[in-house]
Amino acid sequence: MQRRKTLMEIKKRKKTFIFISLVLVVAVILVVTAIKARESSSAGSVPYTVLSRTELVNSISVSGMVESVNAKNVYSTLTYPVKEIYVNVGDQVAAAGDMLAKLDTASLELDIAQQKTRMLNNNGLNLELVNAEAALKTAEIDLQTKMTTYENNKIFFEAGYISEQELSQSETNYMLAVTTYDKAVSSLKATKIKAEQENDSQRISLQKLEKNLADSWIKAPIDGTVTAVYAKVGSPGSGLLFVIEDTENLIITTYVKEYDVGQVHQGQMVTIRSDATGDAVLNGEVVKIAPTSTKNAAGAPITSSTVDFETKIAVLDHDTGLKIGMNTRLNIILEKKADVYAVPYDAVTVNADGQSIVYVIADEHGKHIVKELVVETGMETDFYTEVSGEGLSDGVMVVNNATSVKPGDVVNIHTAS
Repeated sequence: MQRRKTLMEIKKRKKTFIFISLVLVVAVILVVTAIKARESSSAGSVPYTVLSRTELVNSISVSGMVESVNAKNVYSTLTYPVKEIYVNVGDQVAAAGDMLAKLDTASLELDIAQQKTRMLNNNGLNLELVNAEAALKTAEIDLQTKMTTYENNKIFFEAGYISEQELSQSETNYMLAVTTYDKAVSSLKATKIKAEQENDSQRISLQKLEKNLADSWIKAPIDGTVTAVYAKVGSPGSGLLFVIEDTENLIITTYVKEYDVGQVHQGQMVTIRSDATGDAVLNGEVVKIAPTSTKNAAGAPITSSTVDFETKIAVLDHDTGLKIGMNTRLNIILEKKADVYAVPYDAVTVNADGQSIVYVIADEHGKHIVKELVVETGMETDFYTEVSGEGLSDGVMVVNNATSVKPGDVVNIHTAS
């Protein structure tokens, strides 16, 4: 009985020992886990920026379409059919005045010949003018005769050879001759004016016909490239026939929003990119900003929540690969600084003393420790801020988000984003 009791006590003590051992193991595991968790929280991974001198650019991004600086639509008001076309789309017009097309002017040339014949026949053969000149000559002769008779009758009357009635009649005849002569003079003058007007009218008609003949040769008004041909042989030559554009001197039309237009000025540089030109960055310049917002068909400003101002960008480079009608992506450069340090916008914060600071990562005894560094801020863009001050140099690691750490934190580092 005593032996059984002893065995039971031994088993009981053994179970107690095993239980205590298990409790100790669990406690050790919990302590180790807590330590590792604490170490993990203080050694989090943070994105950072490695400082190096760079160029900081503040710009406005817009888009626009390529146009020609000098473009001309070639019209004709003549209705004569197109006889010949000398150019195709893509042809270069080497000099202003090159022939583009010729209208069929057979009927026009006949009209000119007939008009010249009419003018030649009328020259000096105006019957009305001939009659007026003859009437004046007759009136002049009659006046001289009546005047001589009257003067002689005055002498004869004084000598008593004729009566007073005969003298009075000769005077009346003389006055009538004067009136007739004056009327003939006025009539001839009026007839000459009318004849001159008719001659002028015929001359003007001839000049118009001859101008139409000259205009029947459709010429290029500028140097450039033929970008459209609407003329067709046999069709009337009136309306738009050709489009000539200078494909070497290009301009881009874009539209700047109301909240940005106050920052845009003539002379600002612009970078130009397009899908067609790949990675090439082309140079441009702001040359014109509309004084008013875009207008509707009635000429009134468009009223909406977003108001745009038309802006012209001159393409400064040549042989760019840009073509008229292409879409482009533009950055209007508002401000630019070279050889500066820049960090993400969220990397800068303010300490308790109101100073601008960043958090840098220092290597101490194999650990990466977060430290506060006072800086001066400068130019800002949408994403980056210029920083300067003691302690900044190439290779310094700056935490990208200042709210993610505090001084003294031990952090892990990885490739900067």
